[in-house]
Amino acid sequence: MFELHCWITIRETAQAKQNEEENLDAILYEIKKRIQSLNWNKLQIKVRNGEHYIETSLFSNRKASDATELLEFFSFVAKIACGSYGMIYILDDEDINGKNNEFQVYSISRGVLHKQKDTFLSPFIPTVEDADS
Repeated sequence: MFELHCWITIRETAQAKQNEEENLDAILYEIKKRIQSLNWNKLQIKVRNGEHYIETSLFSNRKASDATELLEFFSFVAKIACGSYGMIYILDDEDINGKNNEFQVYSISRGVLHKQKDTFLSPFIPTVEDADS
C-alpha cells in the first residue's frame, strides 16, 4: 500500500505583510502551467480567506510515477514561491530503503523541500496498526 497526503500554502515571500506580493499572479500562472504538464494533474489551486493553497492525497497499491512527480512539483513550487510552506506525508509499505514501517515526511519552507523524521505516527506498527498474528 502506498499512501501520500500533502498540502502547501503558496506565498511569494516569507514576509509577514502579504499585501506586498507583487508577483503572485505571475507565480500562480507558472504553477498552473506546471500542473497542466503533469501526467497526474488532479491538482488545483484553491483560495480561502485570501490564501492560495494546494492539497491532495494519493492511495494506490504501490508507489508509481505520480508520487515522484508530486515531490518534484512541490519542490518546484517551493523554489518559485519561496515563502510557501507545507507538509508531505508518505507511507510506502514496499519501500526498498528500509522505510516500509514509517512515514517519510517532507516539509516545505523558505524555498526548500526538507526531509524530516516522523515522530507522530512512526513506527507505523505498533503506533497505528497491530502486527500480523
